[in-house]
Amino acid sequence: MNYKDIVEFITANPVCTIATADKNQPHVRAFLTNIIDDKIYFTTSLNKNVGKQIKQNQKSELCYLSSDFSTMLRVKTTLDILEDKKIKQYLIDNREYLKHFNVNDPSFILFSLSNSEATFWKLEDNLKEEGLEKIEF
Repeated sequence: MNYKDIVEFITANPVCTIATADKNQPHVRAFLTNIIDDKIYFTTSLNKNVGKQIKQNQKSELCYLSSDFSTMLRVKTTLDILEDKKIKQYLIDNREYLKHFNVNDPSFILFSLSNSEATFWKLEDNLKEEGLEKIEF
C-alpha cells in the first residue's frame, strides 16, 4: 500500500476523528477532511479548544472508518499549521460551514499532516496490530 491508497480511502471516507491533548487529557473530535491536489487539509479556529490544543501540541492521531466498518485507517502524525491564503480562500468559497471566516482572520487556522505513519486495519487483523504494514508519508 502507498500514499495513493490513503488518499483514495480518505476520499471515500472523509470524516475522521482527530485526537488532541490538553495537558494529560486526550480529546477526540470529528473533522471533515479536505483533499486538494492529493494533499490532506483541515480547518478549525483558535477560538475553539481544539485549535488551542493543536497550537500547543501538534502531535496527533487520526482515525478513519469505512462505512461498512470493515476497514480502519489510523494515522500517527504532526499537525502543521499553514499560512496558505490561497487554500484558505478556496475552502471558504467551497465549504458552507466556513463562509463566516475571512482569509485574514488570525483565528482561522489551516493545517495539514507531516511526519506521518498510516496503518490500515481490518476486522481480521484484530490482535495483530504489531504486524501491520506502516506507510510513511
